[in-house]
Amino acid sequence: MIEFKKIRLKNFGSFGNHFTEIDLNRHRTTLVSGLNGHGKSFALLDSITFALFGKPFRKINIPQLVNSVNEKDCVVEVEFNIGDDEYMIHRGLKPKKFEVHKNGELMDVIARSKDYQKMLEDQVLKMNYKSFTQVVILGASAFVPFMQLSAADRRTVIEDILDIQVFSNMNSVLRDKTSATKTEINEITRQLSINKERGTGLVNLVKSLEKKSDEQLVTLNEELSVANQTRGSAEDEITALDDKISELLLKISDEKTVNQRIQKYSQARMRMNREIKENEKNSKFYTDNKNCPTCHQEISEESRAEATTKAVNTIDTLNTALAELEEMEQKQVKRSNEISEVQKQIEDLKSERIAHITTERNARCAIKSIEDKKQKLQQSEEGDIQDVKAQLDRVMEDREKLIKRKEELLVKQNTFTHAGHMLKDSGIKAKVIRYYLPIINALVNKHLKEMDFYVSFDLDENFNETIKSRHRDNFSYMSFSEGEKMRIDLAILLAWREVSRLKNSANTNLLILDEVFDASLDAIGSDDFLKLLDNLSTRSHIFVISHKADQLVDKFQNQVSFQKQGNFSRLV
Repeated sequence: MIEFKKIRLKNFGSFGNHFTEIDLNRHRTTLVSGLNGHGKSFALLDSITFALFGKPFRKINIPQLVNSVNEKDCVVEVEFNIGDDEYMIHRGLKPKKFEVHKNGELMDVIARSKDYQKMLEDQVLKMNYKSFTQVVILGASAFVPFMQLSAADRRTVIEDILDIQVFSNMNSVLRDKTSATKTEINEITRQLSINKERGTGLVNLVKSLEKKSDEQLVTLNEELSVANQTRGSAEDEITALDDKISELLLKISDEKTVNQRIQKYSQARMRMNREIKENEKNSKFYTDNKNCPTCHQEISEESRAEATTKAVNTIDTLNTALAELEEMEQKQVKRSNEISEVQKQIEDLKSERIAHITTERNARCAIKSIEDKKQKLQQSEEGDIQDVKAQLDRVMEDREKLIKRKEELLVKQNTFTHAGHMLKDSGIKAKVIRYYLPIINALVNKHLKEMDFYVSFDLDENFNETIKSRHRDNFSYMSFSEGEKMRIDLAILLAWREVSRLKNSANTNLLILDEVFDASLDAIGSDDFLKLLDNLSTRSHIFVISHKADQLVDKFQNQVSFQKQGNFSRLV
């Protein structure tokens, strides 16, 4: 289960250059109020989805997330626990930054941010953007209800919630193994063809030796000439490749130095970050405290100002140094990438060299074989025939081994084919979905009845809905009123959370509802849904964003409000 703890943001949307921090696990139910445009949705919806998935909940262009007044240093941090592990995600714009910390340590950074994001979703969060917005957030504006998703997106959400993506991953691995097996079968088929040609050649050679004709000697001499030419060409190519490899090795003589510098810069950056945090803590201490907490003596304004100024100056100096260090580090990373590219070129040249060595070795073997044949022809016809027959026997032995291996691979390929059928959408995943569909449907209908909406909701294996109402007439989702559709959306959201909790897949302690009570729910529907939230709050921390604060405030344990002063939003 993901237990969200807090979210911190600055220069994000309408929020200014000082961090705004929101505790996500202090109160069971929290009412979030404020006028339109005062930052409610930015503070909760957009900030969390941006920190986790790199994009806001609402349809906002990424550059527009940066505060339009300060125009830089946009930062969002979210802290959460998974089991005994503590995580912190730091994501920023201008400059762009994306870090995942586990138990205080930065997790290995992958060169491509897309791959780093995939690592976060697959290995840490165990859910993607679509699943998160179906289980954790319901917004009146940008939210796309499950019932309005395409069939493919519905399948993605349900597979994440039921934690059966592993079968898709297994199917991907199986496809790779099937492809490798097919490649090996093709290679063996090619070798069998070569083997057949070689066997045919040896049979013809026996016949030729029996005739002991001058024509055979001419042919052997021609083959010897070709083999010598091949060997000479291969040796020339090997010499040329050796020269190229030597030149490239000289270009990357600084490899060890570059790696040491990268490591040194990384360690220095971590130290600077620690010093910045320590100075920020000192600055906050002297800003917040006029008396010493230990001895209770008053701290003079001069001392406080001096200490605060010193801390701020130190932070500025460290930030400047940090920027310079990052630039130096990027240069070394760029150089490291250049070295990697040269190393790749060297490996390619080495592979090519091996091919030429093989060609030269085969040519030498051919030369020796031809010379032996000529000598044997001159010495003893019978001896040559026996030798060629022995070679033919070895070829036939090799052929039997190849045929046996091919049969084994064909059996494996057949097994993979059957496994592939099981791992398709219509296989094991379909059985799991069929098992959970009655549970999902029962939960949805249970929540609908708890909101006094008496319809029969049924989701089939293709994720198509059947909704019956009144005299058991069939209705489509879009045929209901906005308030009725909202009840269905809420029931499905709560059902997903129940299933996620049972499967421990997309299971979190957080639920955010954006203007649900302001949109389509009437007074009765709001009261019914509040009862559901009261039960749900025993397992979750619920945030409700609403303009009806005066009507709802007594229904919640806690209330926070956002106000805009000048051009900036702040938490009240």
